[in-house]
Amino acid sequence: MTSQIRALLEAIEMLHSHQEGAFPERVMRACQHVFPETFNGFELWSLADGSYEGGVNAPFDEATRAERMQRIAEVLPKDNPAFAAVVAGAREPLLLSDFITHRQLRLTEYYDLALKPLGIRHQVAIPILTGTHAGGVVFNKGGLRSFTNEDMDLIRQFGRQIVLAHQTAQALAASEPQKAQVKTTDQLMLRRAGLSRRESEVLLWIAEGKRDKEIALILGVSYRTVTDHVRAILTKLRVETRTAAVAVAQRLGVMQNP
Repeated sequence: MTSQIRALLEAIEMLHSHQEGAFPERVMRACQHVFPETFNGFELWSLADGSYEGGVNAPFDEATRAERMQRIAEVLPKDNPAFAAVVAGAREPLLLSDFITHRQLRLTEYYDLALKPLGIRHQVAIPILTGTHAGGVVFNKGGLRSFTNEDMDLIRQFGRQIVLAHQTAQALAASEPQKAQVKTTDQLMLRRAGLSRRESEVLLWIAEGKRDKEIALILGVSYRTVTDHVRAILTKLRVETRTAAVAVAQRLGVMQNP
C-alpha cells in the first residue's frame, strides 16, 4: 500500500468519526492529512439569504482574520466562477483554472483577500449542494505545479467521502431535537411486550419518522443491524408493517397518538 493511499484511508476514517468534533473541524484535519502542502476551506452559503458558515486553516493574521473571512464570504460567490457551477449542480471536483485564467483571477477582490496573501495559484473545489445550501471544500496550493491527474483522482475519491460525511452530519444534526424525546420515553411497556432495549429504541425512532438508514446513523450501527431489529420488532409485536408496530406502541401508552 502506497503512503498516499494509506493517508487517504486514514483521512476517510477521520471524516466519519462523528464523535471526534464537528464536521468542519474533521474535514479540515482530513484534508491536511491527504495533502499536507495545501490550505483548505469548508464553505457553505444559504441559498435563501446568502448567509455563510465555514472556516479555513490558512494562517491569516489573527487581528484581521474575522473581517477578512467575512469579506471573502461576500465576494467569493461572484468572483469565483466555480461557485456558479456548484449551484448549477456540479458533482465532480472543479479545478479553478478550468473556469478562469490566473491573469483574470488576479483582477478580483477574492484573489487579493484569499489567495494572494498565501501565495496561492491553484485551487480545486469539491462541491457540496443541498436543498438549502451550496458550497464545498477547497484545496489551495502555491507554486508553479498545479494539481496532477493523480491528485485529481485522489481528490475525486476523497470528495465522495466528504459529501457522505456531510450528509451524515446533517442527518445527525436534524435528529438532535428528537433525541431528548426518545431518551426520556418510558420503554417499560415495550420491554414487557418482549422487545429488547435496543429494539425499543429503534421503534421509538421509527415513531419519530426516521427511516432505517437514518436510524443506523443516529445509533452508530450498520444498516443491516437496524433492519434486523425492525424484523424482530415486527415478529415480536405480531404485526406486518412499521406503521402497525407504532400503533401497538401507542395502544400500550408508550407514546401519544399524533
